Amino acid sequence: MINYNGNLIPSGSETLEVSNRAFQYGDGIFETIIFRKKEIMFFNEHWERILEGLACLKINLPFKKEALKNTLLDLLDVNGLMRQSARMKLYIWRKPGGLYAPEQQDAQFLVTAEQSQRKKIQKFDRVGIAKTVFLQNSAFSHLKTLSALPYVIAGLEKQERKFEELILLSQDGFIAEASSSNIYFFNLEKRTIYTPSLKNGCINGVSRRHLLKSADKFDLKVQEIMWKLEDLTADLSVFTINVAGINCIQKIEMKKMQEGTEGIRILEEIFKW
Repeated sequence: MINYNGNLIPSGSETLEVSNRAFQYGDGIFETIIFRKKEIMFFNEHWERILEGLACLKINLPFKKEALKNTLLDLLDVNGLMRQSARMKLYIWRKPGGLYAPEQQDAQFLVTAEQSQRKKIQKFDRVGIAKTVFLQNSAFSHLKTLSALPYVIAGLEKQERKFEELILLSQDGFIAEASSSNIYFFNLEKRTIYTPSLKNGCINGVSRRHLLKSADKFDLKVQEIMWKLEDLTADLSVFTINVAGINCIQKIEMKKMQEGTEGIRILEEIFKW
């Protein structure tokens, strides 16, 4: 079952309208939400990003916070997923009408849910720098919009070049993010985690929001940085993190980084995986 505009219907029974603005223009946002240990993970951070995204795109909010939470839990329940780990996708887009300039600001939405397994931490040593995609800062580059072409093309390049991960740069050559995750550089001695500034065109991910809020509780500092590849030093361990989990990068191109075991332990404690 899926939830389409507040109604539970069988998956596959929905019909795509030709006038659908998500399909025509990518006019909306989406969230990937993890349910684990009978809890919606990082729900407050997801809600914060939904509010920011819809406000930026000038789309009216289709539900209140508690109503969304109940919608997610009801969908998990009807699909028999309340005792399992699950991945939910929430799509919100503007109702039909108009060409590029819309005729209204009200929203439609769709929620899907499926069983998922906890992602195991992986250590990558085949990591490259993207050659086909360069990110650009804009008023909405930090949002998770329905227009995800840079990440689709990055995913294709990663496959073609047989890398385990790909790092995306800004148009000015600054490190921005990984192909589907924010990226972090951890100096254990200084108890400092460095992550690229949003000015580099990266998405303001849920993991990034959670880390910025939680670091103080673990005696850590988080600094937003504008670094190029030559700024990376061998005393850093490197991680990519999204709501699904953590990966540790051992080598970028030919540059070796720290092994990262202690960093993984600390990050798992912060994110409660």
